[in-house]
Amino acid sequence: MSTSLLYHGFGIRGYKHVSAEFSAGSVIFTITQDRLMLRCSECNSRHVICKGTKIRLFRMIPIGTKKVYLKFAIQRILCCLC
Repeated sequence: MSTSLLYHGFGIRGYKHVSAEFSAGSVIFTITQDRLMLRCSECNSRHVICKGTKIRLFRMIPIGTKKVYLKFAIQRILCCLC
């Protein structure tokens, strides 16, 4: 499992594959986002301060009969400009 599978199989761009877990008949991909890619959602500025993360689990399209989930730590940010 690699970043290439996430890109070509699911169309996920700009994130890096960290790990894949297989449990209870499902697959859980863990991904991360590069710190330099963080931007303010209002003004699109890169001048942001990280204020912790929230782990989220997203359900993806199944692979065969296996349920697939995407585990991602969403970064909370504070914009310095707006």
